[in-house]
Amino acid sequence: MTMTARHLSASGDRPTPAAALTAVPSTAPALGELERLLDVFRTVNRTAKDVVSDSRLQQLEWVASELALALPLGLSETAGDSLGELLASDAVHGYLLLARGGHLRSMPTVSTDTASVDASERIRIYCLEAFARQARIPFEAPNMPPMTLRPTTSPLFADLITAHLEHEASKWPEADRPDGIVRGLAMWGVMRDTLPRLGELESMLLDDLALTADTATLSLIRQPQGGLRGRMPEAEVTDLSEDTARLLEAWNSRRPGLIARLEGTAPRHLWLSTPPNPDAGVPIHRRGISKWYKKAADAVQRKQDAAGVAEADMVPTRWETMRRTLLAQREAREATN
Repeated sequence: MTMTARHLSASGDRPTPAAALTAVPSTAPALGELERLLDVFRTVNRTAKDVVSDSRLQQLEWVASELALALPLGLSETAGDSLGELLASDAVHGYLLLARGGHLRSMPTVSTDTASVDASERIRIYCLEAFARQARIPFEAPNMPPMTLRPTTSPLFADLITAHLEHEASKWPEADRPDGIVRGLAMWGVMRDTLPRLGELESMLLDDLALTADTATLSLIRQPQGGLRGRMPEAEVTDLSEDTARLLEAWNSRRPGLIARLEGTAPRHLWLSTPPNPDAGVPIHRRGISKWYKKAADAVQRKQDAAGVAEADMVPTRWETMRRTLLAQREAREATN
């Protein structure tokens, strides 16, 4: 059988992962069908991102590239004959074994995080189901790995981040503080009061905030997670502390100056990008929030290291890890009251 190098995602809009460039049987009909199926998902992604988002398309292309790598390794005697055979239970079982064992990686890894491995397998199964559903092929879904969360850390780290942000702010008179510092203080106050996920923080609007002489509340849309997917998002109104309300008032006073340079309708999102970002004044995305938080956490860790503080854990650089840490602390406190 001849072997040729094949670019599995040649018709896609984004650069194809290195794993998609692999030697596969040029005569395998299953991969041709899979490529045509991917083209359907790419078309839907361009016209209806609420149906096939960019991240979901990236996952579908990733799984397709892994299947192309796995096929020559022998998933089953007939796996290459058709997409139906490639998605048959014996071929899928072989593919998941190879993937979980790390045999389909395009580069080495040192990760031994079982939660991460299980999450990757769940994504693979979701994508296999999507392929079968779109192609109208019967599919026997394997058992999903259980949902497990990464461990939380010490809640004292949150106090250290608060102290770091306040110290950075103290370097300027209040009226002269950079917009990014004013926003960071307000954002961190909201984090400690309402414990939002990144996506929930990103989607907050000015209309969700109520700051009056008698009221300081924030309406938060909690996104369904895990087994609750498919349910309608629910809004909850949370009372804000006096400190957070004051920090939000300071942030709101900066917004007019940020959006003055923009043309068209002023953004209604609560959180905006700040200088020196060239997109200052436009809504900040979750990736920007994540980078801001990681920068603060790294700065705190450097201070801990310089002071020679002995600690079992390092300051968590993932927003979600810190969020769940504070949530666990709150739940423990409520349980004792």
